[in-house]
Amino acid sequence: MPQDHHGPKPVTIIVNARPYDWEAKEITFEQVVDLAYPGQPRSGQDTYTVRYSRGHDGHGSGSLTAGHSVRVKKGMVFDVYRTSRS
Repeated sequence: MPQDHHGPKPVTIIVNARPYDWEAKEITFEQVVDLAYPGQPRSGQDTYTVRYSRGHDGHGSGSLTAGHSVRVKKGMVFDVYRTSRS
């Protein structure tokens, strides 16, 4: 008998050229930044830009901004850039 799986099946996404298994249907701006810069606290001096490609139809590519999320798809690519003010 097949096992009863609860929740979405994990998919592999790419964040700054590194693969990650992601189980949720969506990912937030903040979660993408945390994957791109693990263990690094955010400061008021840092600004992040998140761009994605290979997404779902109609939303295949674009930008993700703070407080927003996007549906994930296997092979979706995220590029995260950090700019620090001096």
